[in-house]
Amino acid sequence: MKVLFVQVFLGVLCVSGASLQAQSSPDLDQLKAKLQQMEQMMQDLKQQITAIESAQKPPGAVSTALPSSQAAHTQPSQAPTAQMPTPNYGEETRMRQTAGEFEDGAPRIDNEPLDPELRGYFRLPGTSTLMKLGGFVKTDLLYDLNYAGTYYGAYVPSSFPSSSTPHSENATVSMRPTRFTWETRTGTLDNGDTAVKTYFEFDFFSNYDRNSIRLRQFYGQYKNFLAGQAWSAFGDPDAFPDTLEFEGPPGIIAARNPQFRYTQPLNTSNSIGLSVEKSGTDTPFGTPFGTPIGTSKYPDLIGFYRYENRYGHIHAAALFRNVGGIIPNTTVPNLGRHVLGVGGSLSGTWGLGHTKDSLVFQGIIGKGISNYYNDNFGLGTDVGFAADGHLVATPTGSIQFGYTHGWTKALRTTASYGYTRINSPVYDPPTTYHISNYATINLIAQPSIRYLFGLEYIYGSLERKDDFKWIAPRIQASITYYINKYPREE
Repeated sequence: MKVLFVQVFLGVLCVSGASLQAQSSPDLDQLKAKLQQMEQMMQDLKQQITAIESAQKPPGAVSTALPSSQAAHTQPSQAPTAQMPTPNYGEETRMRQTAGEFEDGAPRIDNEPLDPELRGYFRLPGTSTLMKLGGFVKTDLLYDLNYAGTYYGAYVPSSFPSSSTPHSENATVSMRPTRFTWETRTGTLDNGDTAVKTYFEFDFFSNYDRNSIRLRQFYGQYKNFLAGQAWSAFGDPDAFPDTLEFEGPPGIIAARNPQFRYTQPLNTSNSIGLSVEKSGTDTPFGTPFGTPIGTSKYPDLIGFYRYENRYGHIHAAALFRNVGGIIPNTTVPNLGRHVLGVGGSLSGTWGLGHTKDSLVFQGIIGKGISNYYNDNFGLGTDVGFAADGHLVATPTGSIQFGYTHGWTKALRTTASYGYTRINSPVYDPPTTYHISNYATINLIAQPSIRYLFGLEYIYGSLERKDDFKWIAPRIQASITYYINKYPREE
C-alpha cells in the first residue's frame, strides 16, 4: 500500500507540474505529450490497485466476473424475471381467488400458470428447474347447533345420525384443512413447450378424528400428457364456491383419482380431452344375499370439453364406467355380469361485468356414479338390486351454485346452495343416503393476500331412504395464513 500511495502522490505531482508547464509554455505538442504520459500512468495505477485488492481476498473466494459464454449458462438461485404467456385462460379464471384454493393445484393446458410472472418460484442452483413451496395454515372454530356427525373438522351430511338420536350442541377447534404444496417446473423458461411440471399436495384429513397426513394430489405433466393422482376430469376445481367450510356442497364432484389424461387445445378458447381413471364399484355394505365386493371390467373413461373467455368458462364432461362385483360364496344373484354406469356434468364460473361479483355452478346427472360425489364415496350407492333381483346402476343427480359479492377490495360475501338425490334400489338398506340439502353464507375479510379471516353459517339436512331426517346447522369462524402467496393482478 505504501508503494501505491507514493505512486499516486507522484502522479499528482506530475499533473501539477504539467499544469504549471501548460501555463508557461504555449507549445501545444508538449502539452499533448504530457497528457498521454499522465493517461498511461493512471492506467498503470488502476492495474496495481486491482492486483492489490485481489491479493487481499479471503481464501476460497472466487471472482464474480465470468466469461460471457459461462455467464450465459449460469443462473442465480432466485425468482425468475421472465413472464410466461397466458393464452388459454381468461381474466376471471386467473384472478378469481377462493379461501380453499382448489383452483391452484388444477392441471392446466401446457402447464400454464395462473400467475404468468411466476412469483414465489426459485431456481434450483445449477439447473433449469424452478420450485415453489405453497399452501396455507388454517384453523377453524366450529360450533354445531345440533350434532353434525362423526367427521371431525369437516361438514359431512352422510355422517349424520341414521336413527333417532338426542339433540346436542357441540364445539371444537380444527386445523385439519391445513395444506402443503410443492411444485417443480423443469425447462419452463428455457423451452416452455417441453416443460415438465410435477405437483405434490397433502392435507391432514387422513383419519376421521386425528390430524393425519392425507395425499390429495401427486402428478406430473409433460405438454398436455398427465399421469398421477389429480382432480378428476369429471369435476371442475375452478367451480368450487368460496366457502370457509372445507368440504363444500355434498353433491359437487371433488374426486381426485389416479389417472392418465390428455388434453388437446383447439384454439385459445376451446379444448377437449380424454381421461382414463381409477375404477371401482361402490357396493352396498350388506344385502339379503351377503356382503358384495365391487369390481369393474375396465377403468373409468371420461371425455371433456372446456370453453374459456375473459369472463369465465364452461366445463362439460361425460363419464362411462363398468359397475358390478361379486358376493363371495354364492352365485345367486350374479353380480359378475356388471352394468353400465354413465353420467354427465356441466359446470362453470362467470364474472359479472366490471363488478367484483361472480357466479359458479355445477349440475350432475347419471347412474352408477355416486362415489364421484363429494359426500358419497364409500357409501355403497353405485349399484343395488331391483325388486326382481337383477343388478342395477343407482340413479342420481345433484346441483349446486355459489354467488360471490365483493363489498370492497378486502371484504366479500358468498352464498351457496347444494342439492343431492340418490334413488337407491329396493334391496338397499333403509338407512341409505337419499336426499341432502346444503347452504352457506359468509363474510370474509382479506386485508392482505397472505391471510384472511371470516365467519360463516352452514345449514345441512339429510334424509335417508326410510324418511328419517336430520338437520344440523353450524357456525364457523376461520383464520388462514397463506404460504408464499402473491397477488395475481400486480
